[in-house]
Amino acid sequence: MNKSRKNVVLVTGPPNNGRDDYLIQTLPKIKKKKTCGYYHIFKYMQRVSPDHGIPNLTRENVFSISKNTLDQIRDAAFTKVIAEIQESNNDIEIVSTPAVFKVQHVRNYYSGTVDGIKLEHLQNLKPKLIVIFVDDLLRVHEKMKKDPLRSKMNLKLRDLAEWTMAAIQIVNEYIETSGLVETIIFAKEHKVDTFVDLILGEKPRIYLSYHITGETEFHDIERFIKKVSSNFVCIDPYTIKDWEIVMNYDKAIEQEIEGSISIKVDYRSGPKTFENIPMEEIEQAIDLIRSQIVERDLLIISNAHATVVYHKSNKPSYGVMVEVFHSSMLSKPVYVLYPFKTRPSPFFEHFVTIPGNIIRGTEAIEALEDRLTNKMKDEYKSWPTWNIQSAS
Repeated sequence: MNKSRKNVVLVTGPPNNGRDDYLIQTLPKIKKKKTCGYYHIFKYMQRVSPDHGIPNLTRENVFSISKNTLDQIRDAAFTKVIAEIQESNNDIEIVSTPAVFKVQHVRNYYSGTVDGIKLEHLQNLKPKLIVIFVDDLLRVHEKMKKDPLRSKMNLKLRDLAEWTMAAIQIVNEYIETSGLVETIIFAKEHKVDTFVDLILGEKPRIYLSYHITGETEFHDIERFIKKVSSNFVCIDPYTIKDWEIVMNYDKAIEQEIEGSISIKVDYRSGPKTFENIPMEEIEQAIDLIRSQIVERDLLIISNAHATVVYHKSNKPSYGVMVEVFHSSMLSKPVYVLYPFKTRPSPFFEHFVTIPGNIIRGTEAIEALEDRLTNKMKDEYKSWPTWNIQSAS
């Protein structure tokens, strides 16, 4: 393989979001189709640390080491990984590391943060795809409380939201200095097969836009995702459940609830209720959570090849309208399922751009789904940003 054109995929993001456990599930499926290397940066740090006077580097003691020594160990680990990648003939090379850590404000770590990856590491890796892997804040929050190492830090929802923001910022900084690199924010709640298709790069990526506020039943959405996944990588924004915090907080404000609230979240594995979440803690994080929901979804659209709107309601949605507008501004094709006789708002139609991309009517909704899916299958090769060679 040409050493200058390695297919490196960096999987990063905030820590304790389940990134490597998820990757371990995906690797056997990826390896059935492509040869694939997997490089866990911390394990490489443990290999090289004896050369820097640290024979026993562990998760528990890593931030007891001086910052200068830790930086040297991390740099050496990246150098070793990059050297192995250059000598490899794998079709795909997956590199995994957190983007940033929050630590106790002690000694060299007065800022309270430690970079898991630096701009120079990204510049040397030259990834073709960066996956920012995230889980929703409530699930990570609970995981942190049960973690003997992290529980002592008393991390709040705002801390975890800041971790996510920092991970996105370092990737954006790299893109600004190094040129366009495809970047996808990917949620743990997605099925493993979706991640496999994303990494293989053989299917176009679509962003699925639909009404969430006020909706309680998503069986049609789930069926449609399953249907289109044979031909497309379907990124579902509602796999990140932070919107549940916003909706439940607003409901508590309306009902003048003080103290703590409980939030129920429906996961693929079943419903889960997070108990006794202080309203004050949510209040401290809510502005950041709300802005991240918007910024995150728009970033996903920027790196999808098309946007698909499942407009099951005849009422408008602020979020759907903004996502259609953003897609149009980026020359992303927009396809719409609209199961009604009448046309949607002319403002909405204007930004869909191509009227024929709105599949409407009163026939069975599954028949409309089939019409929409077949239209995308017939047309995806002409989408402006889709190029199978760029992913192979």
